[in-house]
Amino acid sequence: MLFCSHPAVGHYFQLVQLAWGFRAAGHDVIVAIADYAETAAKAGLEVVDVAPDFDLPTIAERVNRDHPEMIEAMSRPLDNNVEAFAAGLAAVNRELMERTVALADDWRPDLVVYDQPTTVGLFVAGRLGVPAVQRNLGSNRTKKMHQAIAGYLADFVDRYEVALPEPALTLELFPPSMLLFEPEGWFMRWVSYSGGGVLGDRLPQPPPDRPRVAVTFGTAELQALGVESLRPLVAAAGTVDAEFVLAVGDIDLGPLGALPPNVRLAGWTPMYALLRTCAGVVHHGGPATTMTALEVGIPQLVARNPMDPMQYGICQAIEASGIGFQQDRSTVDGVLLDRLVSDPVLRARTAEVRAEMLALPTPAATVARIERELF
Repeated sequence: MLFCSHPAVGHYFQLVQLAWGFRAAGHDVIVAIADYAETAAKAGLEVVDVAPDFDLPTIAERVNRDHPEMIEAMSRPLDNNVEAFAAGLAAVNRELMERTVALADDWRPDLVVYDQPTTVGLFVAGRLGVPAVQRNLGSNRTKKMHQAIAGYLADFVDRYEVALPEPALTLELFPPSMLLFEPEGWFMRWVSYSGGGVLGDRLPQPPPDRPRVAVTFGTAELQALGVESLRPLVAAAGTVDAEFVLAVGDIDLGPLGALPPNVRLAGWTPMYALLRTCAGVVHHGGPATTMTALEVGIPQLVARNPMDPMQYGICQAIEASGIGFQQDRSTVDGVLLDRLVSDPVLRARTAEVRAEMLALPTPAATVARIERELF
């Protein structure tokens, strides 16, 4: 089984459960990824770095220069049209193509699994004539996204004489009540993975006198926007009777100065271990964080970045399903943060959607069904 991941940790974390489902069922599994090969290997899987020189900032700079329509598209809600970002997604897939094709040619997998924007996975499945399984990342529908991406990769399509197939199967990320549009395939229970960690001799405990709120944002996003984007949120947190834990990895928050007494830093912490001690979470709209918060049953506030339209679909799904709400990051205030931990309607609805998600087939059960129906 060949797993192809977009070069971002959050994307890979959504493939690990299924990869281990196949491995536990006795199948060989190899992961193709770039930029995060060592992190990916910590999940206990065999990993190949298919773009050792991958440099996302350089790629983004080139795409923005050559495709100004991308910048214009980023200024408005996505409206379920991911084809508008085909040029950028194609630029990433181009970097992955050569070595992924070579790996697939050498290894000859019987199945290719890939996350939604990683068209190279569908490409190599078509080249080998084997089934492909797509892992969706939220409520955005695929439509003709892969064909649009392939249009920017015509040199590879022509060289390898590949007719891009349709995936044999698509696995949804969200449970039915969070999906804004018609499903593209099967539903599967979310089982969190965010890396391991040493917890000490006791499980982390929430403070006894007030709720705990986790604050977490994507590392790449904070590197791009700078930690100043957190200043309004941190100031608002200082006005709320709750403990706020900033889980931002090794990002330097020094420019923010002294933090309020009820706000503390946490280094790299497995998200599931942290969130199950919390009463709420503030995050950037990442799909893995969204689903991990749902798994532990806590309401969510998406403090969105208005320049990242890919978040809109997830924000809309969170609000429409009633498990949380959204706000522009620069205007989050204490009233919203207090609502996050005190609104009984949010908590009750989160419990309902959580129960729906937990009743879905597990990754192990999904692997067994794939074995029955695709082989």
